[in-house]
Amino acid sequence: MKNNKIFILYCGDDNLRHAARYLYGVLNHLGYRLDYVPSRRSLTDRQLHKHYDAIILSDYPSVRISRAAQEKLVKMVDNGTGLLMIGGWGSFHGYDGNYDHSKLAKVLPVRCLARDDRVNCSQGGVILPKRDWDPGFSCARFKKGPLIGGYNKVVPRPGSKLLLAIRDLQVNLPKISLSKKEYPLLVAGCSGKGRTACYMSDLAPHWAGGLVDWGQRKIKIENAAGYFMEVGQEYIKFVQALITLVLAKDQHG
Repeated sequence: MKNNKIFILYCGDDNLRHAARYLYGVLNHLGYRLDYVPSRRSLTDRQLHKHYDAIILSDYPSVRISRAAQEKLVKMVDNGTGLLMIGGWGSFHGYDGNYDHSKLAKVLPVRCLARDDRVNCSQGGVILPKRDWDPGFSCARFKKGPLIGGYNKVVPRPGSKLLLAIRDLQVNLPKISLSKKEYPLLVAGCSGKGRTACYMSDLAPHWAGGLVDWGQRKIKIENAAGYFMEVGQEYIKFVQALITLVLAKDQHG
């Protein structure tokens, strides 16, 4: 299915003048049909009457989603709508995400902690590929991958797939090493007929770190607010791969 036939609901990341301009800009560049809900606007079940192929929750606190909307979202996912959660202060437990207390917790491929789960990597975090993605974002792409600036700690659920992990970079010159313990960074799963995925870092600064500049070729993109940005071509491919991960099989391609 072509991207312009795929309809995505994207919620969070402040607004289109700020953090949301990164992900919205890339999705718009890739040709997806989009509805957007800013972080300060609530999501009700009445807004979920459209047929969405995928839903993205990124830095969008669970308190913004009414109880009825949470129940509707769970049904939508179980009936085949893809769900992607992106990390941040308002995701997972985070600072004010509190998804561990939400109806949506049961459809995520990870278990949220019941406490503040945020980790800031002052010296950078190194992305470690664990397996090739379906349908094909290979481990080889991360041999020259970017450093990122933070993530949420979570626990993968049984039966889920760990695709990426992260270790903190430890710099004590002249020695440079990685922390011994690694944490999940990208986990995929399913709930009912719907595909689900969680990327525990952010797609916008500051946690995104060098991710937005990943790639030798820079691409100029425009978001809905009329702002232009330059991002790396591998960043765009990464976002595309995340979306494809939660689309139904008949929507691939």
